[in-house]
Amino acid sequence: MTAQRTITFHGEKFALLGNSPDVGTPAPDFRLSYFNKAEEGGPVERNDLLALGKPVLLSVITSVDTPFGRIQSRKFDKLLRPFRKVVTGVLISSDLPFTLNRFKEIEQIKVLTGLSDYFDQSFGRAFGVVVEEALVLAMAVFVIDTAGVVQYEEVVPEVTNEPDYAAAMAALEALLLPHKRRTARRRPPAARKRTVSRATKKT
Repeated sequence: MTAQRTITFHGEKFALLGNSPDVGTPAPDFRLSYFNKAEEGGPVERNDLLALGKPVLLSVITSVDTPFGRIQSRKFDKLLRPFRKVVTGVLISSDLPFTLNRFKEIEQIKVLTGLSDYFDQSFGRAFGVVVEEALVLAMAVFVIDTAGVVQYEEVVPEVTNEPDYAAAMAALEALLLPHKRRTARRRPPAARKRTVSRATKKT
């Protein structure tokens, strides 16, 4: 029999529902909700994110109305800014879609897309990060590649602690290496261009 997975909140244990996907396995399907003033709102599923053709970082928090949720959101948004064109960053919480949108506007969150798991905990149950007693999300981070395979996962054992930002970003950047190599091959070295130009002048 599999042992019950738990996290703690100020040292008190709480059970989690389900199991997190293992690294190297396909990310489970899920259905989240969004809201913004321009489009009003609607559902977002796993395949909608993968259809963008970029690696995905999922920053999962309990609520934007908690200090630790705000800290994790701000830090990942800042870390992802240099990669905003090549990575899909998502902030997932148990808050209402309207609350997430309000938080993004107030905090000037530029990169992370806010998606809500408030309705039926579809994401949390699929990824094993629902706190059973309260039906809210634990703190976690997942990195998914363009093929939909989980390449990194961390469920933070104590809700008030921060995740390992460096490890998550290293996993994400490893997925971008092929893209960087292709870009480098397409770009002629500037020094080489100058040398050719000088040689032409002398002859």
